[in-house]
Amino acid sequence: MKLRVGITIWLLSWVPYGLILDLSGAWFTIAWIVEILLGVTGLAIAGSVFASAVKDSGWKGAPRVAWHAMLRGTDVDTFD
Repeated sequence: MKLRVGITIWLLSWVPYGLILDLSGAWFTIAWIVEILLGVTGLAIAGSVFASAVKDSGWKGAPRVAWHAMLRGTDVDTFD
């Protein structure tokens, strides 16, 4: 579940909120900073889950385990 949340937050960081809301000046800068923070937070959440997948199954098996966890919504460590 954390992998899905992390990827979703990361994807939300790519939405140009400043342009959509027609912001300018300081508000545009704040929206830009929020986008960056969303991206970093999403990568941190998804990255911690992916790191545990690498630790459990090695580099070769980690993408398969992470992809299965993302599709099924299960934890990485509960994959059989």
